[in-house]
Amino acid sequence: MTHRSFLSAASARTAIAATLTASLLIQTADAGGWVARHGMTGAGYQKTFNAQVDNGLRLATVDGAATAQGMRYAAIWEKKVGRRWIARHGMSAAQYQAEVTQKHANGYRLIDISASGRGNDHGTFAALWVKAGGAWVARHGLTSAQYQQAFDKFTQQGYRLRDVEGYMTKQGLRYAALWAKGGNGGFVARHGMSGQSYQAKFDQYTAQGFRLTHVDGYWTPNGVRYAAIWEMAGNGAFVARHGMTGSSYQSAFDTYVGQGYALKHVSSYWDGSQVRYAAIWNR
Repeated sequence: MTHRSFLSAASARTAIAATLTASLLIQTADAGGWVARHGMTGAGYQKTFNAQVDNGLRLATVDGAATAQGMRYAAIWEKKVGRRWIARHGMSAAQYQAEVTQKHANGYRLIDISASGRGNDHGTFAALWVKAGGAWVARHGLTSAQYQQAFDKFTQQGYRLRDVEGYMTKQGLRYAALWAKGGNGGFVARHGMSGQSYQAKFDQYTAQGFRLTHVDGYWTPNGVRYAAIWEMAGNGAFVARHGMTGSSYQSAFDTYVGQGYALKHVSSYWDGSQVRYAAIWNR
């Protein structure tokens, strides 16, 4: 595992591209001004996306898991107004690159990415853009060493890591990541962690005053690995869980929402036999 620490300084709907057609399996949970869904096929995700946007919600984050039965998606929609936004899912690596290039040229800023794979292709991508300025950089198809080099380069140029995704391809394990200018306080990022190592780092950094803002689980031939970002920001309570099955994730969701927490981030990933989840709730 390689790692570095750095201290640093009314929406319009655009339909997403539907991809897979399969039977719909949705496990639901609604709470106030936001909605979360998981276990969705590509077609089920598209249907749910359309319904939530029609209800006045906008996509906040989406994450896909490449399973033996096809893609499965988890997503969060929130009540927000303001900038125009665009979302896509079911993209190949080449399609993702084309969308990133086009959206950047049209003044859209990438704010959320999902990359998943089981080693039989070049990965499947989903992404979310908003109509906004600001400097940002995205890279995908990186080996661990290349990702580390990119991390060093962009953080030294004043960018902060916002999203990192691990995924298996025909060529082996690869990473996709997003950096953006802006933000205050320190942050720490780690990747290639086993579940035990991730738990140890979580305990270490939270004890130092950092809070978890992003976690991604991903399957490898050597077991599930995690990538995560912690930031020195905010004083509110938060809860994080990983390694959850669909049912245990639903149970945790119900418990924490009942205690006044809001789901802010969810990662879905294949563990070799079933989909598991990692999530962050804030209060």
